[in-house]
This record gives sequence, C-alpha cells and structure tokens, in this order.
Amino acid sequence: MKVNVIGGGWVTAVHWGRMTDGAKPIMAEGDPLIPPADEIYLNPPVRYRRFDSYCQIGCAAVALALKDAGMDRAERTQPIGIIASTRYGCFETDLAFYATAREEEGIYASPNLFAFTLPGIAISEAAIHFKLTGPTFTVGDPIGQRGHSALGIAVDLLSSGTCRTVLTGWLDAGNRLLQQKTADDDGVRGAIFIALSTGHAEKAIQHIRQKDSELLAESGMKICTIMDLVN
Repeated sequence: MKVNVIGGGWVTAVHWGRMTDGAKPIMAEGDPLIPPADEIYLNPPVRYRRFDSYCQIGCAAVALALKDAGMDRAERTQPIGIIASTRYGCFETDLAFYATAREEEGIYASPNLFAFTLPGIAISEAAIHFKLTGPTFTVGDPIGQRGHSALGIAVDLLSSGTCRTVLTGWLDAGNRLLQQKTADDDGVRGAIFIALSTGHAEKAIQHIRQKDSELLAESGMKICTIMDLVN
C-alpha cells in the first residue's frame, strides 16, 4: 500500500514550522515555544485561553499540519483521524490538579484543571475545533521512539479503509512539577504531526509504502518513528 505524506507541522523548544517551508524540526531540551494563536489559526479554539501547555502544544502542531495540507478551514466535517503517541501525556496537569485536590477533602479541587487530566484531551480539542470525525486516540510510546506507536496505528487505519486521511505524531509537554526525571529522559518536549493519506496524490510531499509489517520510504529506508519522516 502506498501512502502520501501531504503535510506536517511541529512545535519544539527552538521553533515551530511546517514541512513545506523546507525546514526541519530542531529537537532540543526545554519547554516548547507556543506559537501566537493568530499565526496558526484562522479562528482560535473557543477554549484556547483555558488550555494547558499540553493542549496548546498539541493543537498548534495539529493546526500547522492541517494548514500545510490545506485542510485547516474547518467549514464542514472532515473524516480525518488523529493518532498521537506520548510518553508523559498530561502528567503535568495531573500533578497540578492533585495539588488543588489534596487539601480540605478536595473542596478546592480545580474544575478547570480537571478538564485537562486526560491524555487524549489535546487531540480531542483539535478534532472538535477542526471538525474532524475520524478515530481519535492517544497511545504510549516506547523509550526513544517518538511517534512509533501512533505511526503504526495510523497506517493500519488507512490500510483498513477506516479513513483516507490520518494525522499522526508525537506529543509531550513540559514537566516542571516532575521532581525526578528517569535516567532515559532526554528532556526534549514538543509535538510533531504528519498528515498521511491514501488519496490527495496532488498534495504529496513524499511517499511511503507498507510492505508486510514494515514502513518504507521511497529510498527503501525503514521508517520506525515520526522523526524518520521529517528529517
């Protein structure tokens, strides 16, 4: 099966960008730079000012990928899925919410923070804003393989005919409240999303193909992570 890469966008600690700009994401340790809303959205999401950093970063990368693919107008529903891989998910917001809930038997628990204590919240907000009706869920990533799980699932959705276009990528926000990092944590945070499609050949930036259980680039190189598509 041949799959068209029709767009991509990212947010890192260094910059944000799109695949058709000719740039590549620079992965560096630190909190991601969140783009100004008016630079990436035709109209910002309704709850944008309430978003935590996890949602801001994830929605921004999705918006950039859709804009790159020419699918960001959200005038009507679009049967596009979003699959995100993450290692930490919304853990930072979980900790912040717990801090508000632990005193006085939870009487001061923050309802605003509680609304963002699901790892799928970022792509759910993006799906609502851009009227995307395809499968939308978040999965865990193996250590050191950003976007590996999401990429495999996205291709499975395409090959099954569940939807013709899927946004797939990696998302991890900052973890300032995390008191101790794991030894294998490189500190890199941000989000990268790529638009894959079995259609829209006229928009193709590159092609990948599925052979048995492997994903291969046009060069024949094996694709294992989302980084293999943007570097």
